[in-house]
Amino acid sequence: FRAAGYDTFFTGKWHNDLPALLRSFEHGRNIFHGGMCDHTRVPVRDLEEIRRGAPTRVAEGFSTEIFCASAEAFIRTRAPGRPFFVCIALTSPHDPRTPPAGFRARYEAQKLPLPPNFRPAHAFDNGELDIRDESLAPRPLAPGVVREHLADYYGMISHHDAWIGRVLDVLRDTGQESNTLVVYVSDHGLALGSHGLLGKQNLYEHSVRVPLILAGPGVPAAKRHDGLAYAFDLYATLCELAGVA
Repeated sequence: FRAAGYDTFFTGKWHNDLPALLRSFEHGRNIFHGGMCDHTRVPVRDLEEIRRGAPTRVAEGFSTEIFCASAEAFIRTRAPGRPFFVCIALTSPHDPRTPPAGFRARYEAQKLPLPPNFRPAHAFDNGELDIRDESLAPRPLAPGVVREHLADYYGMISHHDAWIGRVLDVLRDTGQESNTLVVYVSDHGLALGSHGLLGKQNLYEHSVRVPLILAGPGVPAAKRHDGLAYAFDLYATLCELAGVA
């Protein structure tokens, strides 16, 4: 897209090599280079700071707010006349599951239903039972503890949703909603009690079936596809929808 003349912008988590980031994007604000961090103490650099090798700084605010606000500012202030490609890579709702208090208060943990396939322990050793994700709660899993994890997770997702809504509002406010393709995709799901597991390191449906939503020009409204897909397939699809070779 950059080679095709798009104004390219990145914010959020970059978990690949930095030369690839610098090749792909002209602009970038508040970029976290790494795997995971405290959502309220995110070490970041702008793209220009990465280019000159400047040290990281801790951004003020919650990760989702930092990254979405950076995208909002770019969309509002960028120079007109070129199409744009914005990538927002959110670290939420990944753990540590620490939603802002107002969003956590929406969910009363002990009233939440457990997954229908909840069990205290996995039925067999799948080779991934001692990794970090599976150590986030005592074993065997207690229903009350899993409900607390679910409440935290749902609070994170609600906060995440509210700030994505703000980015979509900016597209509407700037008159760009009708000619912008919006893609929402995640890299994995979580067990959170299903099958006696907590994390992602398994091939159950809750881990491999991820959200994938497209909306905008060239995308049929309210249409659902049940075929198997892989996130890497999006590359060719987006090029086709945008008319990029």
